[in-house]
Amino acid sequence: MKMPSMNEESSMDLHVDLKHLLKWRPPPLRFDDIEEHHFNTVSMPARLQHFIVSGGIALVFYWLFLLADQRMIPDVYDMAFKLRLYGLTPFAAVLFFLALRFRRFVLLVPPFIIESLLTMTGLVAALTMGWLLVHSSSPVAGMYTAGLVPIVVYGNLVQRFRFRYAFFFSMSVILISVYCAWSRMGHPHAYSLFDWPLVLLVTVISSHTVAMNYRYELEERRRFQWSVRAQTLRKKLAASQAQLDDMSRRDALTGVPNRRHFDEYIRHAWDAAHATNGELALFLMDVDHFKAFNDRYGHPAGDQCLRHVAQILQKAVPAEAGCTARWGGEEFIVGLPGMDTQAAMRMAQSLCDAVQSSGLRHEASTTAASVTISIGVVVARPAQSRRSVDTLIADADAALYRAKREGRNRCVLALNPVAVPLA
Repeated sequence: MKMPSMNEESSMDLHVDLKHLLKWRPPPLRFDDIEEHHFNTVSMPARLQHFIVSGGIALVFYWLFLLADQRMIPDVYDMAFKLRLYGLTPFAAVLFFLALRFRRFVLLVPPFIIESLLTMTGLVAALTMGWLLVHSSSPVAGMYTAGLVPIVVYGNLVQRFRFRYAFFFSMSVILISVYCAWSRMGHPHAYSLFDWPLVLLVTVISSHTVAMNYRYELEERRRFQWSVRAQTLRKKLAASQAQLDDMSRRDALTGVPNRRHFDEYIRHAWDAAHATNGELALFLMDVDHFKAFNDRYGHPAGDQCLRHVAQILQKAVPAEAGCTARWGGEEFIVGLPGMDTQAAMRMAQSLCDAVQSSGLRHEASTTAASVTISIGVVVARPAQSRRSVDTLIADADAALYRAKREGRNRCVLALNPVAVPLA
């Protein structure tokens, strides 16, 4: 088998490179409709502000160009003054007024209208200069063509017309310069040698600046995409962190908050009640004869029993009223800010009744034919007590022990509640 020579390999590589070069296309300056709308909505406020500032500065220089008119085309100076006074200036003044006075309304206008009006300002300036050059008989009028250079630089690089408008604007400026040079061909003058070189200058500068304009807009769009992607990633990360935080605060079996979450909740509730001299109720409850339930029906049924009780408790104690959490094993705990003793006892009794009336069979119970709970209740007024959250929970646990000793399926108030005021 004949191996290709080094020259053949180089020729093949060159052929491949040429094929890739011919297939290359510049990246499009267009998103899909939704992303394009988002891009225009996000970029237009800053873009409008930029138009106002740079446009105001450009208008000042547009009038200062009268100094060049007076020296280079004195025969049409009066017309130059009138064109500036009655042509571009009123048009620009109206745009400035609308942008400043009705900014919110202007931002609702479709972007292509704003871009078209701004492009018109550059075209009017270029047409004004071309008209003056054609109608002047000054021997140095041909040099006036160079004045189109700052106009095209202003439109493409300072105002940064969107690329499609910048391309149209640049082509128009080139045509204006060509027409001006062509119109002077039959009128020899001292500087006629520079007419077409100046056209070439305008063409080169227009081509270069419109290419830079394309690059600027492409970079702006890429920065926007990167920003959107970064925001999306940050939102996903924040959502994931929130989800992980929520999962770390929930009991995996029952779905209710876990002990870690309740510890934070009850301490915040204690501090809030202390600051407002309010009351705070706490229930510690236990599923009666739960070991016997597991022995009789099995651990999967025991897990289902705990989920069943948790759902009843969560339904009875909405999140805006308090916090229900699994304390450990078959124990649950409930914190209820702003609840006095009588209301707490009524609530606790209603929880006992709700669990028993759910009718979940418990044939191994010596208390009732269905699943029941026992509750220890304590009510505190933190601002009038030397006790702490830990003492509050300890008193609730003691009350729960009494409820079990007295026969279960009942709620019992703590004998030495934290609510006892200071002597």
